[in-house]
Amino acid sequence: MIKENEDKLLNSDLFKAFLKKDLNRCDFISQWLSAHNVPHSIVNLAQKKHIIIKYPAQFYDKNFKMKTLTAHYDRAPDTQGANDNSASCFILMNFAKKLCSYTRPHNIKIIFTDGEEAGAAGLKEQGAYTLGTGLKKLKMDGDDIFVFDMCGRGDTLILSRSGIFGRDKAKTKRLDELHKRAGLLAQRACPNQWLSMLTAYSDNAGFIAAGLFAQVITLLPRKEAETLLHCLPKEKLTGQNKTAMGELTDMVIKNQKPPQGSPFEEIIPFTWQLMHTADDKIETLNSEAFTLTEKYLTALAENYR
Repeated sequence: MIKENEDKLLNSDLFKAFLKKDLNRCDFISQWLSAHNVPHSIVNLAQKKHIIIKYPAQFYDKNFKMKTLTAHYDRAPDTQGANDNSASCFILMNFAKKLCSYTRPHNIKIIFTDGEEAGAAGLKEQGAYTLGTGLKKLKMDGDDIFVFDMCGRGDTLILSRSGIFGRDKAKTKRLDELHKRAGLLAQRACPNQWLSMLTAYSDNAGFIAAGLFAQVITLLPRKEAETLLHCLPKEKLTGQNKTAMGELTDMVIKNQKPPQGSPFEEIIPFTWQLMHTADDKIETLNSEAFTLTEKYLTALAENYR
């Protein structure tokens, strides 16, 4: 039944409309949420528009962990942005509607962010940085933040390790604990269909820089993920491997495309090489990715305490 529903989601006329290049995506999401009675507000920060969903008080219990789920709705110019990041947005929109029918607390807020793609111009240009600074002022720095990015293609849930290390001990400890909790939930939601590995930064970069704690959730085809995982360093780089391994690691974290003819073309996931190109189209997506993401979201609502 889940697969049938997710097939309908991926192939719906509504999703195809969401991919139109001239669409005002903020208005589209807001109007859709209003049509389905999902409580939300649009917050303007530093010329970016963020859509924040907060449910009535009965859906929150302070005795349990508060969770903020995010997906950026902006995309690279002149692209459908089917996987980056339309699929994640559309899955979260439908999940937001489902949460309205819950009969007990789920402790979830949802934010559709603007300006993730602007992070290439500098971290503080990223919409999530300004948003994160605002959330911290609102005492939301205790929330576990889950960033959903590129969740429309693949058969394996990926829990990103980007951003965890290279910080002060206290922050690293908190981020590592969040990553471990995310892994326990993944094993419950989709056993043996997930991996923990390094990926490019997403909105988590801005949130972490603002003093919050965020975990990126993405998807990849298993073969692509395992090929990269096999080539990434397992320990601190030394000696002859340092140059090549370091170059690969930088390429992953900074989301750099391998030069044509480079051996890295066979290592960097093809899914990521579609990012920010005209080939990031609906035809590259698959319904199983929607299903896996939905399973993880449901587990976040019902089993993550």
